[in-house]
Amino acid sequence: MKKTATIFLVAVLVLAFTSQAQAAVGIYFGLQGGWAQETASFSNITFNTDSSFLYGVKAGIRIFTLAVEVNYYQVAHNLDPSNPVDTFPARKVDYNYAGINVRWILPLLFLNPYLTGGYGYYSADIQSIDTKRDGGFNIGAGLEIMLGRRFAVAAEGKYQKVKIAVSGATTGTLSSGQFTVSGGLNFYF
Repeated sequence: MKKTATIFLVAVLVLAFTSQAQAAVGIYFGLQGGWAQETASFSNITFNTDSSFLYGVKAGIRIFTLAVEVNYYQVAHNLDPSNPVDTFPARKVDYNYAGINVRWILPLLFLNPYLTGGYGYYSADIQSIDTKRDGGFNIGAGLEIMLGRRFAVAAEGKYQKVKIAVSGATTGTLSSGQFTVSGGLNFYF
């Protein structure tokens, strides 16, 4: 009796976990909004930590427990030197991120926690100084809650690190680390 109950329980768990993984196969489109906190330095200048609103879109292909996703978001930060410096007064910097990420999904009924990582290009438009683009990596984790077969609510946290060479009136390397927390909606087709 104990052996039969164990086999039955294992079978129910396997069916519960794999049925959701197979149910979420397809192409999806998503909207996201959230918060980004940046720590930045430029050559020998450090800046006060700044947080700002981010918004963007994403689209991907999910096959069982893996997804490949393209992502775009925009966020504006203020570069405020912690020690006022004549060579780099306070500036606004607009970041645009366009990249590709891989998600490894661990389906648990209607909950889909996942780990993500990827590579993308960060464009930085530093007010009255320069506009540059350079590549960087990101890692993170998230949770997607399936509300039916075609609709999901998602939340995600990521850390991104990029170094951008700046030239023009001020020359140096802008080193930026961003922690982002975002939420959004995903629509499956």
